[in-house]
Amino acid sequence: GRNDWASPLPQQNRSFFYPTGSMSFVVSNIEGFKEATGSWLSLFRLRASLARTNRFPTPYQNQAAFLSQLTSGGGYAYDFFAPNPNLKPEKQSTYELGFEARFAKGRLGVDFAYYNTIVKDQIGQLLRLSYGSGFVLNTQNFTDTRNWGTEVQLTAVPVQTKTVNWNTTLNFNRMRNRVERMPANLPEFYVSDTWITNSRGSMFPGNTTTAIGGQPYRRNNAGQIIIDPQTGLPLLSVAYEKTGERMPDFTLGWNNSITIKNVIINVLFDIRKGGDIFNVNELFLTRRGLSMRTLDRETPRIFPGVLNDANVNSANPTPNTISVTPMYRQAYWTAIAEDEFIERNINWFRLRDITIGYNVPKKLYTKLKFISSLNIYATGTDLFLITNYSGTDPLTNANTPSTPGVGGFGFDFGTVPLPRTFLFGIRATF
Repeated sequence: GRNDWASPLPQQNRSFFYPTGSMSFVVSNIEGFKEATGSWLSLFRLRASLARTNRFPTPYQNQAAFLSQLTSGGGYAYDFFAPNPNLKPEKQSTYELGFEARFAKGRLGVDFAYYNTIVKDQIGQLLRLSYGSGFVLNTQNFTDTRNWGTEVQLTAVPVQTKTVNWNTTLNFNRMRNRVERMPANLPEFYVSDTWITNSRGSMFPGNTTTAIGGQPYRRNNAGQIIIDPQTGLPLLSVAYEKTGERMPDFTLGWNNSITIKNVIINVLFDIRKGGDIFNVNELFLTRRGLSMRTLDRETPRIFPGVLNDANVNSANPTPNTISVTPMYRQAYWTAIAEDEFIERNINWFRLRDITIGYNVPKKLYTKLKFISSLNIYATGTDLFLITNYSGTDPLTNANTPSTPGVGGFGFDFGTVPLPRTFLFGIRATF
């Protein structure tokens, strides 16, 4: 157990206690277990853990602070952040259940874990509420979130001889998340550093923390796109809605270590299934007439939908028959909803890195008595990628690691793909 006192919090909330505990039970150590199971099960262990942690904000979030002004007149003024004298520490509670098993004298193993994390009174320091308060940004205990998932590690030794040894490991991870609570007057919370064009990384009540928020097409009660009768172009929603989900279905790492006499080969594969990526590069190319999809700009077309008239939500809405030629209507390209540039269910299979090394036999350098071992190796990273993403690399992030929240992963905007790198070296022990 641990108790902290943090001065950035109001005096009445500065003290907070958080305990942790864990336990395990080695079932295979029970008397008579090995006799009952034989040699096929060498280890079986159950484990459970429970932990609570707390987080407090950066200084001056619970009281207003004056800053010197460089504008005309100088002097001092309040910061952008509104003070919150009732701020509480953010509380994170996590429990994990799992087991570990080893088979065939350790040549086959499995490690399984289920985790569940609930964050209560999560602190948000970039909330935009009413500017009438005199402040731009607010700090509040504005939300509760939940993350849960499973992690599975499989280990195996498929080949084990005097000259050849092959060890392989599979790491599987599947995570889900949800916003459990948000203020009733806050329909959306977004990280401003992910706001590109009219889309951004958003949180909506009852939805996920890794959503893409945007302005999709306005639709009638039947789900048909509503068209402006003056222009023949679609109308976009005024409010922000969830338009994509960045969280993948699962990720998988596959590591292999192969030893053939003095040759050592290590290969790591990276696999991802699912998740959306906003291809902002393609959006900008399209709006500037540089995308392949604009080659037919001289061809007239009719945007499928119904006109925004008195019959728009009736049983017989008026179909759109207005022809538009994009060559003469630049607004056609800006009228396309941005979620059409979100590529869905992106998968990849990449060779993360491969290393081939050779342990030089000692008889070749016996005269060099000051060297006890010598290894020559070559490493290549990101040598190939198989993906259904149309951009350069689906492993993209439009921001730096300093971006708060879940960051800008899933936004591809001006980012450089991972380079192929080659490394050659000699490793010696003296």
